[in-house]
Amino acid sequence: MVEKELAEAKRDLDSAKNSLCDSDFKWTIIKAYYSMFHACKSLLFSAGYVEKSHECLIAAIEELFVDRGLLPPAIVSDLRRVKTAREAADYGLTYGKASANGTVREAEQIFDIVSGYLTGEGFETPSP
Repeated sequence: MVEKELAEAKRDLDSAKNSLCDSDFKWTIIKAYYSMFHACKSLLFSAGYVEKSHECLIAAIEELFVDRGLLPPAIVSDLRRVKTAREAADYGLTYGKASANGTVREAEQIFDIVSGYLTGEGFETPSP
């Protein structure tokens, strides 16, 4: 499941980039968030856990990886920020180019951080 979730994260990241090129900012933000979500799910699977909600996922990443010094704190703050942007885009129809660009940047960073960590733990990761 680790590799499957990380592959899904890569597909969502690629889709977010394509949506950004098409100026489809709402879907850029949504796909960027889900790239981050699936990348973080892969981390939980690598530690033997399964998430029960988006908030539980964030709390688990913080406790299992950030608080233990395995991953940088930015992973949690970025995930929270992009989750809020995704909710605003999806439910409030509030989105724009600047927000879309930022979410893609943050999704790329999280994908790289998670891929690097999982590679170090012996898991196969998708190529860039």
